[in-house]
Formats: sequence, structure tokens, C-alpha cells
Amino acid sequence: MADYRARSDTDAVVRVSDNAIIGPENVDDWAAYQAWVADGNTADPPEPDFVPVPPVISDRQFFQQAAVMSIITQAEALAAVQTGAIPAVLQSVVDGITDPDQKFAATMLLSGATVFERNHPFTEAVGAALGWTSVQVDQFFIAAAQL
Repeated sequence: MADYRARSDTDAVVRVSDNAIIGPENVDDWAAYQAWVADGNTADPPEPDFVPVPPVISDRQFFQQAAVMSIITQAEALAAVQTGAIPAVLQSVVDGITDPDQKFAATMLLSGATVFERNHPFTEAVGAALGWTSVQVDQFFIAAAQL
């Protein structure tokens, strides 16, 4: 491990010992870094960019990502966004709910929501029904937010 780590978003580096960001504006620290490089050292590569999980995605993003992943068809995604039709795989999740009030709430959510919240209990329920881990649900939301 090197004394410094490069950054992917700037020419500045991170000093590993204290995680300080060192750039040209930090005259003394930057000079120390430049001397370290002149001695033949190389900063470690940047860490992978952290991508936060969006707390909310639109209904269009939700259904489009489901279609991209072949969870539902493109026709089902369009119908869900255009008319509120619930795709078959999601309807099977709703059909498995035994409490009538919860079943109604799930139906209302899937057919009428304009946004889907990552931390909504039904989001975890759908993920579990698909056999997904919480990380996989996060990845779905990250990918959907990019559409």
C-alpha cells in the first residue's frame, strides 16, 4: 500500500495515513507529495466510485428496469406505466398476500404509484419474492435511476 491514493474525480490525491485530500492548493502537503513521486513512488489507484442507492425511483424507471432485466416483458412495462396494469410476476406477489387490507394496499401501490421508495416494506417483499438479497434490490434501484 502506497502513502497516497489517486482520486478519479480530480488531480488531487488522498494521503492514506489520515485520509486528507491533498491538491495543489495545499502548498506544503502538495510539495511533499510531489517529492514522494520524484523519489519514484506511485499513488495507489482510486477506489471504485461509490454510487449511493437512490431512495426513490419513478414508476417508469421501475418498470423499465424490470423489463431490461427480463423480469417482465416490454409490453407489460408499457401497460404498467400507461394504464396501471400490474405485470403477471408482480400480480403473483400480490395474490400471495392473505390480509385483504395489505393486498389492497399492494394493488394500489403497483397500479397507481408514480414513485417507488427503496425503504418501503413492499419493496423488500417484492425483492424477497424474486429471491433477491437486499444488495440486489439496491442494485436494481441504482440501475433504474440511471434510465
